[in-house]
Formats: sequence, C-alpha cells, structure tokens
Amino acid sequence: MEAAARSRKRGPYQRSHERRERIALAVLRLIDERGHEGVTTSLVAALSDSSEPTVLYHFPTKDHLLVAALDRSDDLELDLATVGGEELTLNLDALRTAADAAVSAHERRLRLFVMLRGQAATPDHPAAEYFARRTGRAMDVWTGLISKRQRDGLAHPGLDARETARQVLALWDGLVLARLGDPDFDCGRALVDGVRRLTGQNWIEGLAVLNQPGNGL
Repeated sequence: MEAAARSRKRGPYQRSHERRERIALAVLRLIDERGHEGVTTSLVAALSDSSEPTVLYHFPTKDHLLVAALDRSDDLELDLATVGGEELTLNLDALRTAADAAVSAHERRLRLFVMLRGQAATPDHPAAEYFARRTGRAMDVWTGLISKRQRDGLAHPGLDARETARQVLALWDGLVLARLGDPDFDCGRALVDGVRRLTGQNWIEGLAVLNQPGNGL
C-alpha cells in the first residue's frame, strides 16, 4: 500500500513532466521547420495535443518555450566524445564529423542558440539559467577531456585544463557565428585545428619529430 501511495503521488508529476516534454519537442519541430520566428503558442498546442492555456501554464512566454526546445535539443544531440572505459576520450575525427553535422543539419537551432546567447546576458531572462547550466556542464566535460589528453601525452602538461576548456568553448561559439555568416566555412576543420593549437598538440608532435634520431637540432 505504501508503494501504491508513492505511485499516486508521482502520477501528476509524471504527467506534467511528459506534457512539458511533448511541448518542448513540438517547439523543436517548429524551429526546424519554420525557424524560431515561426513558433506560436497555437501551433505548439496543436502539435503537442495541448490547449494554449496548458502551453502557457508550463511556459509563460515564447522565450520560455524556445529555451525549453534548446534544452531538449541538448538531450538529443550526438556526443562529441566517445566513451572509453570509465573516462571520456576526445576523438578529433569524431569531433569534426559531429561539428559538421551539427551546423549542417541544425542551422535554425544554431541561429536560435546565437540569439538567445546574447539575451542571456540579461540576468532575469529565461535563457540566463539555461546557458549558465549548459556552460557549466560543457566546462566539466571539456576539462575532463583535456586532462585525459594531458595524461595521454596529447596535450601540453603545463596547461590549466579548465581554462583551456573555456577557450575551446569560446572558440566554438565564434566558429558557429562564422559558419552562419558563410555557408562555405569549414567549421569542423577549424574547430579541430583550434583544439590542437589550444591544447599544444601541434607543439608536442613537432617536438616528437625533432627528438627522433637524425632529426635533432
């Protein structure tokens, strides 16, 4: 009976969570089809099998809807890292492929991302908390990836891994802007080149060549 009581208590919360999930996915679909400018509460309600009051109950403004869609997109996107044992391992080939796929397949999401990124500078904006949370997660992931490459001899051992992670994330934001302005820009290649430079991998590989017999200074 106690288990049944707990189940009943979880019921309304679960239904509310599922409703929010359907609404966020509906917004994401509209963004992909029409761009964020084409998102309306009436269309979201129709696609999510909800009423407009229900949509506004869960997400009181359009900005709240757009942020929810980005949050859901983060859950769905492919990881830029591959799992190796108990640690994440950065695969530069996979990174380039994933970056190219992200900018090619989800340009409208990226345009929304850039727009909300600027608005997130306003503390009370709905995007502020989202970007703070997202940046924190990304910093943790990239710090771990860079630290692993340092241990593997693929990144300069003297680097501050967390500060380098911050630089990589800033690089990606800038490359996205460049790609949105120039469809021919090779965003994936530029990202990999930047990661190699920021982590000192080019220096390490050059030093290894110099240290080979017959190639010394």
